[in-house]
Amino acid sequence: MIWSALLSVLAPHYCLHCGKILTEAEPYLCLHCRSALTASSLELLPKNILEQRLFAQADLFCATALFYYQKGSVAQDLIHALKYKGAQPIGDWLGRWLAEMAKGDPSFAKAEVVLPVPLHPSKLRLRGYNQVARFGEAIAEVLGIPYYDDVLVKITANTTQTRKHIWRRLKDSNHIFALQNTDKIAGKHVLLVDDLITTGATLENCYQVLCQVPNTPIGVAAIAYSILG
Repeated sequence: MIWSALLSVLAPHYCLHCGKILTEAEPYLCLHCRSALTASSLELLPKNILEQRLFAQADLFCATALFYYQKGSVAQDLIHALKYKGAQPIGDWLGRWLAEMAKGDPSFAKAEVVLPVPLHPSKLRLRGYNQVARFGEAIAEVLGIPYYDDVLVKITANTTQTRKHIWRRLKDSNHIFALQNTDKIAGKHVLLVDDLITTGATLENCYQVLCQVPNTPIGVAAIAYSILG
């Protein structure tokens, strides 16, 4: 107890959004910023806007995201820390949050296996981890279903999506994923997880590849969804 208190003084943790020094009871965010982080509850809305966005690209059994995404938002800072600063426990926290909230939804509850949108091996080696792995693992654990990261694989490295124009993202997302170990998902409802959905191009490409496996409905879940203007 004393050592923990001393450590918090000598090496304090800061709120990922506003930079305020955190107390022991405040993981990642101060109470003020945490209160600004409101769940979207998209899975509770029939034909929600994310499902409508993706419907033209994919026929999904469910589509949800924990938060709406805007530049400068708390959600953006959480994803940035998860993706670029090695803060992997954030993925576990957010995965449990989403799964506990959504597991009562009949469509979401159909999921029988969880797959992450994969990184190319070169990017995985560079970053050291897939930023959606802990998010997907936590969802799978709450739902009591398996998580596999060796079924959907990325075979072509593409440049960062962050600063691309939308049309370029759509074009570049083609022909970069492949399948292996398909017996693990054959005939099952697959929940595909990602960190941020913008155009939906990456998910559409994953969907088209996964549809090669017969009788395998696909759903999607993400940490955040960016509403395009």
